[in-house]
Amino acid sequence: MSAITPQSLRAESLHPQAPHGKELQDKVCFIAGASGTIGSAVAESFRRHGARLAVTGHDQVAGGTCLANENAERPEEGRILPLRLNLRNAGEVVQAVEHAYKHFGRIDVLVNCAGVQGPIGPSHTLAAEDWARTIEINLLGSFYLTSAVIPIMLRQGGGKIIHFSGGGAASDRPFFTAYAASKAAVVRFAECLAEELRESNIAVNAIAPGPVRSRMWDEMRAAGAAAGERSAREMAQMDENGGVPPGRAAALAVFLASSRSDGLTGRLISGVHDRWEDFPSRIPEIMKTEGGTLRRVPLG
Repeated sequence: MSAITPQSLRAESLHPQAPHGKELQDKVCFIAGASGTIGSAVAESFRRHGARLAVTGHDQVAGGTCLANENAERPEEGRILPLRLNLRNAGEVVQAVEHAYKHFGRIDVLVNCAGVQGPIGPSHTLAAEDWARTIEINLLGSFYLTSAVIPIMLRQGGGKIIHFSGGGAASDRPFFTAYAASKAAVVRFAECLAEELRESNIAVNAIAPGPVRSRMWDEMRAAGAAAGERSAREMAQMDENGGVPPGRAAALAVFLASSRSDGLTGRLISGVHDRWEDFPSRIPEIMKTEGGTLRRVPLG
């Protein structure tokens, strides 16, 4: 098997394979954070696969600009519902989910692309309120969204929940402690939920998108020396290869939202390093292992 590189992934995103047609035809998908670099790519991919969308994000979502470009076909009336919400406010999250449910009559898929990087630098120098805000948005926001959506999915007899992790979720990330801790917690939360819901036909998985050029990279660059030498090396590499295209993570999200991923749950899947295109025939085998989970490595 050839090595996976940002260049090869970019080529795949420019020439995507679509052997399965519109895999999400008429599925109702609630996408939080649809105005970000990854979120907008996910929303556009879902739209192209026939999904009906409830999208949240910054102000530009209301105009639908995250879902259209000059070459894209215009969405049918009523198939896209723009919403605004503050992920730190549990009541607003419930209202947004209820609004989407009343509009579409169901919610089949939840994708949580929303998140912030939070404060960067030595932990003892960071403001406590900034650290706490990161946890509120990344972790508590994930809890608020799933808590609002799960009762609907239980009544429907199933659904798919997809969270996004990030750098530090499965390995150390010094100088990014709030982000790393919150994303590691999101992955563990997804794994615990998957086990809770194992008999309910609700799958819960997480995506590691890899180094996508986005607002967070601009924040890392602005942080300068406070981000540490490792981040400086990562940014230099990004400048050289352009990073991983957001379409790679979006394609993985389509897979996890579709029937092809049925039976796969409680896993952290890398959009860069895992060949998830081969997963459908291997799902029973994968689910018998600890692959894609957070586990302690024994010291021996």
